[in-house]
Amino acid sequence: MKLIKKLFIKNYKNTTDEKVRFKYGFVAGIFGLLSNLLLFAGKLLIGIIGGSITIIADAINNLSDMGSSAIVIFGFKLSSKPADSEHPFGHQRYEQIMALIVAVIVMAIGILLSKSSIEKLIAPEPTSVSVITYVVLGLVILVKLFQMWLYSDFSKSINSDILKASSIDSRNDVISTSAVLVAMVLINIFGDIGFSIDGLFGLIVSVFIMISAIKLIKETIGPLLGEMPDKEFVQSLKDKILSYDGVLGIHDFLIHSYGANNYFVNVHVEVSSKVDVMISHDVIDNIERDFREQLGITLSIHLDPIETDNEQVNFNKKKVDVILKNIDESLSFHDFRMVFGETHINILFDVVIPFGSKITLDIVKKELEEKYKDEKIKHFFVLGLDRI
Repeated sequence: MKLIKKLFIKNYKNTTDEKVRFKYGFVAGIFGLLSNLLLFAGKLLIGIIGGSITIIADAINNLSDMGSSAIVIFGFKLSSKPADSEHPFGHQRYEQIMALIVAVIVMAIGILLSKSSIEKLIAPEPTSVSVITYVVLGLVILVKLFQMWLYSDFSKSINSDILKASSIDSRNDVISTSAVLVAMVLINIFGDIGFSIDGLFGLIVSVFIMISAIKLIKETIGPLLGEMPDKEFVQSLKDKILSYDGVLGIHDFLIHSYGANNYFVNVHVEVSSKVDVMISHDVIDNIERDFREQLGITLSIHLDPIETDNEQVNFNKKKVDVILKNIDESLSFHDFRMVFGETHINILFDVVIPFGSKITLDIVKKELEEKYKDEKIKHFFVLGLDRI
């Protein structure tokens, strides 16, 4: 695989370069077009000669795989376009859209194969098997295994959804063709046993293909809808920000992905209110520049000055933290402020409640009011909701 990359992909290690990404997709697509054309011709020939609906359906599957390979090339071509006035965040999501199209094609293949298989179960037809049948199917499995390996390796190299989808499709082809081979062996051994072995195996394969397609569609829709990013990736970004002198904490951390290696990040960074704002602003500028130059990530930081030496504020922050942890260990908070008045004190902060938690802001507010009810001066709580 490394040799293939060296031969056909210039600077193949520089996978953040859009030209290199496109070359990965182009090489994979061309290989898919040529190999699937060869497989289609071979399967169709032995399917027609032997009268096997399963082999013919498998051949049509390879014909559709040629279309998928064309989609791969087309998808990488579109996604490599630079940002413009109409698409300021770039075109990388084209790759995910094309991956969804491939997944839908896989589903259509499964449905058509199941229809043909059921028809053959209802009205069995004789199927003949020869040595050439075994030879061709064996070669098909080997080629598809190599396809799966290449697509999988390339998808990991450039973090590509469409190549991952193609790899899964090739894996399905390996399984379906292996099932066809087993069916041919059984037909050769048992002959006519009252029902179509060919049709039965075709139906089993079609069900497997449809289940795989459903999973594939779900995986490709996720990034388009906006799914949670990888936890290790998020933590690495947080650790990098917190490593800068003057940064006391971070919150409201949002990551927007517009395709592989195309991230836009928003975050609130806490700094001491005692430090000159120009000094803090210089730190923020350095962080944003480093993210852009070192990671290729567009980072936008909101500066949050916080009090660090107000004893009353610090005391109440600790008290609120204990109250929240007693409600639920998963709760946390940020943007803690206190506004002091003659008749009352306002305490303002955002409560971070995980998705799926049954805890509500009302529950939190009632518990805080209960714990503060005996204070000499009335405390009011103004709470905001944040999710993780």
